[in-house]
Amino acid sequence: MLSETRETLKRTDSAFFTGILVVAVLYFAREVFVPLALAGLIAFVLAPGATRLERLGLRRTPAALIVILLSLAGMVVLGWVLLGQIYSLAVEIPQYQQNVADKIGSLHLDSAGKLSSTIEMLNGLNKRIRSGSAATTSVLPVVPVERTPGHRHASPGAGKPAQPVQVLIEAPEESMVELAARTMTPLLHPLATTFIVVIFLVFMLIGREDLRDRGLKLAGSGRLHVTTTAIGDATLRVSRYLQMQLIVNLCYGAVAGLALGLIGVPHPLLWAVLTCVLRFVPYVGIMMAAAGPLLLAGAVSPHWTELIWTVVTFGALEIVAANFVEPMLYGASTGISALAVLIAAVFWTFLWGLPGLLLSTPLTVCLIVIGRQVPRLRYLEVLFGERTGLPPSEHFYQRMLASNTRDARALVETTLKTRSRTEVYDSVIVPALTMIEEAQHSEEMTAVRSEEVLQSIEELVEDLSIGDALNARHGAKSKRSVLCIPARDFADEIACALAQQVLEGTASVRIVPANASLASVQQLMARLRPEVICVVGVPPRAVRYTKMRCHQIRTRFPESVVLACILGDEKDLSSLRSRIPSEDAQHVVSSLQLLSDYLTSVLRPAYREDGRTQETENAAETTRELTEEVQEIQQLDPFDGPVEGMFNRLATNLARSFDAPIALITATDGDRYFWEAQCGLPESSLFANGVKRECSICSKLAQSDALSVVADTAEDERFADDSFLKDHGIRFCAVAPLKDHEENIVGSLCVLDTRPRQITERQRETLLSIADSVMSAIEMSEPLATREFMARKGVASH
Repeated sequence: MLSETRETLKRTDSAFFTGILVVAVLYFAREVFVPLALAGLIAFVLAPGATRLERLGLRRTPAALIVILLSLAGMVVLGWVLLGQIYSLAVEIPQYQQNVADKIGSLHLDSAGKLSSTIEMLNGLNKRIRSGSAATTSVLPVVPVERTPGHRHASPGAGKPAQPVQVLIEAPEESMVELAARTMTPLLHPLATTFIVVIFLVFMLIGREDLRDRGLKLAGSGRLHVTTTAIGDATLRVSRYLQMQLIVNLCYGAVAGLALGLIGVPHPLLWAVLTCVLRFVPYVGIMMAAAGPLLLAGAVSPHWTELIWTVVTFGALEIVAANFVEPMLYGASTGISALAVLIAAVFWTFLWGLPGLLLSTPLTVCLIVIGRQVPRLRYLEVLFGERTGLPPSEHFYQRMLASNTRDARALVETTLKTRSRTEVYDSVIVPALTMIEEAQHSEEMTAVRSEEVLQSIEELVEDLSIGDALNARHGAKSKRSVLCIPARDFADEIACALAQQVLEGTASVRIVPANASLASVQQLMARLRPEVICVVGVPPRAVRYTKMRCHQIRTRFPESVVLACILGDEKDLSSLRSRIPSEDAQHVVSSLQLLSDYLTSVLRPAYREDGRTQETENAAETTRELTEEVQEIQQLDPFDGPVEGMFNRLATNLARSFDAPIALITATDGDRYFWEAQCGLPESSLFANGVKRECSICSKLAQSDALSVVADTAEDERFADDSFLKDHGIRFCAVAPLKDHEENIVGSLCVLDTRPRQITERQRETLLSIADSVMSAIEMSEPLATREFMARKGVASH
């Protein structure tokens, strides 16, 4: 433990000093990094134009040069127009002198001089109070009198003060060289920076593909996917941000110029262009853009109307843009939180000045993308990303720990407005129960504190169910009965209460207290005779106690239908199915959503009335993993030793993508079937011999050329005597045949479930596609390997 703490401190210190070093390099080398960053930002804007010219047939170098020259020409023309407008404005300004003087006079600024005597009096009183003297003796100034040596009486003019001698200092005339040096010196640095930016921009546009390849090579060939994703994500976000900002600024400038023209402010085109350009600078830009029109609006008229309307115009535009337009457009394109934008602006302005303020948002976008793709820098996304620091489940858990049930309830109620009750319970409350159990078992939380938090959650759950109490009582007699039994403790009992609310429209649910004895539970079961008994457990020790409770129930009531519900992060039904045998529980589920689906299919007709089913979010995500697994199989020899494990992973992902507990990849050697890979069945089943072809459900269904689906095997006479289905409680089967190039069936892909159900059209296409890909990978290997696949006997059978 001590060594781990030391290693953690070392890593923290290393990261801290590395951050300080990076900031120091960025600050002291800003003369290099600022032009480089500006060139990169402009390259994001000009790259699409260069790419379009290349598609028209131009080479990369001419295309890049044409785009840059056109951009420079546009800037020169725009600058020339603005200079003309500024010159005209400078000529007109003296005409407004009288209006400015009248407005200054109307402000009565001379009243400030009258206050000076009052301020002097207060200061004098303060000094007298401090000195403790109450005397009011006035002190007269003493003026020295000049005396002429040798004369007793001064002449009549001797008392007059001496007149000061005026001294005139004339500066020498400035030479042309000095005038040019004084004028050009302040412009040298901006011109040099502009020149460097243009040079960097040319090379970036010409060699952008080379720069990308060098970046990929620097990141390492093993991280091509992550690096490519990061580059694409950063490019897309920065490009969208610049495009959205350009559109907003153009609209903002156009509206501002039109409004200023209607108000009567001279040269509205000048102010419209300056507003559009300066708004690219966060926070400061709009103040700089509004300063000119405000001053000119106060000068053009002797009245205050124009100035007031100008203030209202810019205020209204900024309120609409900052609070409605920009959050809607920028939030989706950048992924930065509002606070992060402000912090980034301060940080980059401190490092690089005004260019840093201009570059703050794009640079922060790149940092967020890096934090999203690099696990060790994940804190960057947490600090600056638009996503909240805590997911809803952890936020709910933290609020309950802080005894702030009001915020916790508000979070749940807000989430219920956009998501179903089952989804909210699965994603918010159930993970919080799991975290409480983990904290208690790791001794981070005392048993007393754990019970207090759980009681608060129980009260919250009861309050949420009050609104549905009337609907729950209505029609309860017509529902079938379900008995929910906690696996062990109070957290499991709360999970049963969640299940009761989820199943309100499906069954009449009765909950057994967690502290009830086994004898009382058995007496209740004997009296109620429920159609389904659901044992609910919350990790981390849920599997053990759930399995034990299910075994006790099946031993006493062997004919009962038992469902094991393990609520938690483990969504792999095949893993749970292999740890809880069908002798103890016919069905196993891992969420409240699956619990509702299973009981709906068990207590109601074999499948839904509309004949359709919905894929869960976890199944859709696993379907993408299946595609990667198949691509990996196609690139390797499927019969070298390590790749056999790849088939097992394929079977596992296949089961997960269908939300099913069991998946098989089978092979045939003529009259017998064997398992090539499987998931969801006990390990003891893997040592049986192959079964006859005519007795195998996979063989019977694989004889068809297309996909075969049996929604409920209990209603199909072909499988009435199938011992395998009865032993494992199989009620659903979907089989895709594996056919060689001669259309001979050499195996099958099977998906099995313990509930009657249907699958979506997309899942049908996925199963057939995987079967074709697996067979293609087999045929691409050596003929001997193909024969080994067809005759393999070293694995368990069905």
